[in-house]
Amino acid sequence: MHGRKANNYKEEYGKLEKVKELIPVVNDLIIKKKTSKYEKKYIQMSSTILRKCPYIQTLWNYRKEYFEFIKDEYLNRNEKIHNDPKGDIEEKKSEEFKNELKEMMENENSMIEDILVKFSKCNELWFHKLWIIKYCIKNDLINLEHLLNELEYCKKSLYIDDRNYHCWNYRSYIISCINIYKKKTNENLPTNMGSVEINEDDKNKHVEQNVNNFNVQTSNCELSKLLIERNFSNFSAWFLKYSLKEELININEELELIKNAIFTDPSDQSLWEYYRWFLFKKGKYEEEIFFITLENNSLYIFFQNIVKINTDKSKCYDSQNEEICGKWDRQFIINNSGNKNLESYIYIFKVNENINLSNFSYLKLSICYYKYNIHTPQNINYEENVLQDLLIGYDHLIPNEKNQYNIIYEINFENFSKNSHFKLLLNYSKENNKEDQTLCKNNCVKPYTNLYKYINDTNIRLNLAKNVNFHLLNFELEQINELLCLESDCKYALFTKYEILKKLERFDELFEVIDKLKEIDNIRIEYYNDKESELRIQQKVYDYYRSSKIEDNDEILDLSGLNIENIIYPSLIEAFYIQKINLSNNILFES
Repeated sequence: MHGRKANNYKEEYGKLEKVKELIPVVNDLIIKKKTSKYEKKYIQMSSTILRKCPYIQTLWNYRKEYFEFIKDEYLNRNEKIHNDPKGDIEEKKSEEFKNELKEMMENENSMIEDILVKFSKCNELWFHKLWIIKYCIKNDLINLEHLLNELEYCKKSLYIDDRNYHCWNYRSYIISCINIYKKKTNENLPTNMGSVEINEDDKNKHVEQNVNNFNVQTSNCELSKLLIERNFSNFSAWFLKYSLKEELININEELELIKNAIFTDPSDQSLWEYYRWFLFKKGKYEEEIFFITLENNSLYIFFQNIVKINTDKSKCYDSQNEEICGKWDRQFIINNSGNKNLESYIYIFKVNENINLSNFSYLKLSICYYKYNIHTPQNINYEENVLQDLLIGYDHLIPNEKNQYNIIYEINFENFSKNSHFKLLLNYSKENNKEDQTLCKNNCVKPYTNLYKYINDTNIRLNLAKNVNFHLLNFELEQINELLCLESDCKYALFTKYEILKKLERFDELFEVIDKLKEIDNIRIEYYNDKESELRIQQKVYDYYRSSKIEDNDEILDLSGLNIENIIYPSLIEAFYIQKINLSNNILFES
C-alpha cells in the first residue's frame, strides 16, 4: 500500500509455521480468558506468542483484562491503606503500588514498540498502544511529558515510513488525548515543541515553568515541514497543512515550496490537490452568505454550500438591538431516500404580520449553523470516538454546542437594488473590487446587469482563498504555462489551469484546456463533457449581460442544444434575473 511493502511474505510464512506450534498454548489462554483466570505466567506466555504473531486480538484482550484485574486489586489495597491511619508508612506503600503499576504499563508500551519494529502496520499493535495511554490517563499513571514522548515516537516512526496511516491515525488520537488531559488537569506545556526529549535535570524545571499551552497547529506545522523537506511526495504531510492557521503560513514562501515540489514531481497528485486548496479554499473554514433578496416581507438568504441552520438560535435584530420576531423556513431538498433533507441552500426569514420590513433602515442577522470542520482540529469532538470513555464523569468538559458556528450579517436597506422586480442586497464588502463596484453602477446597459455582476463577482470571490486575488492568479497561471511547456500532458497541471481560467472568465482558453484534458484523460471524458456543458452555459450568460444591445424585454437567453442534463442550484444562478430562457434540444427531464 502507498508504494510500501508491509512485510516480506516469504519470511512471514516461515514465522507462521513456527507459530503453529504455539496453537495449543493459544487455545489454553483462550480458555483462561473465558473463565476469567488472570495470572502473571499467562501474561508472559502471551508475550512470547504476540512477539511472533501480533495479530491475535484475543490475546491482546486477555492482557487488557489482566491489567484491569490487577488495577482493581491495586485500588482495593490503596483504599485499605488510606483507611488505616498509620501515617507516612501507609502513604509510602500506596505510592509503591502506583509506581509498580506504572512500571508494568511502561514495560507493556516498550514491548509494543519492540514488536512494531517488525510489524509496523499491524492494527492490533497500534490500538493496544492507544489502550495503554488511555489506561494510564484514567488511572493517573501518566503526565504530559509522556504524551509528548508519544508524539516524538510518532515522528520517528514517520521518518522510517512517512505513509504509515496507522501511525498517522495514532498521532491524531495522542493529540486529542493531550487536549483531554489538559482539560482535566489544566496543566501547561513546555514552550519548545520541536523536541520533546526532556533531560532528567530539567524535568522539574519544565513542569514548574507552566508556560504556553500545547498548540496542535504549531505541532502540525513543524511535523509537516520536516516530512515535506525530506520527501515532497507525502500526501499525509501535505494534508496536515490544511489545518494550519493563517498566521503560520507565509503565502510567498508556501507558494515557492509548492512550485518547487510540483516542478520536481509534476505527476504527484497530492501536490496539486494542496496547490488548488491553497489557491481556492485556504481560509474558507466557515460559511458565508452568498446573497440576500427581499420579497413578500421576507428575507431570502442564499448560501453557496448546503447548510444546516439552527433556527431556534438564529435571530434578527433592529438598530436598537431589539429582536424582530418572525418564522424561519427553508427550501426543501429531497435526498436519495426520498425524505426531506435537514439542510438547504436557501433559508427564508418571514417577519410577523404586524411588522413591515419597508419601515426599517437597518437589520442585523445572527445565524447559527452546524458544520464539521477538519480545518479546526482543536475543535473536533474526539469524545465521540474511541476516546469517549476518557471523559466519563467529566460531562462539563464536553461542549453543548458541538460544531456550531455563528454568522453576524448587517443589512443596510439603502443597499438594496432599486429595481422594482428584484430587491437584491448589494452588500459590497472590503473584499469586493472597487472597480467592479463602479462598473456595476455606471456601465450597466441592461437594468439587471448590476445584479448579475454582483452575484457573479461574489461567486468568484467566495471561491478564492483568502489573500488570493486576480493578480496572483495570473502570475500562477504563467508558472503553470511554463511547466506545461515541459510537461504538456500533465493532467493535474491542465486541470489547475482550468480552475484558474474559470475564475478569470477566459472562456476561449478554457475550451482549449477541456479539449486537451479529454484527449489525455479519456477515461474521464464524461466528467469533462459535464464541465464543458457548464462552461457553455456560463459563457452564454456572460455574453448575454455584456451585450451592447439596448435592453429588450423579449430578448431570450439561448441555451438550446448544450446537452444540459439537469439544473441544480447553484448552476444557472447568474441567470437569476433573465425572464426568458430557451432550453430546447437538451437532455432535461421532469423529476
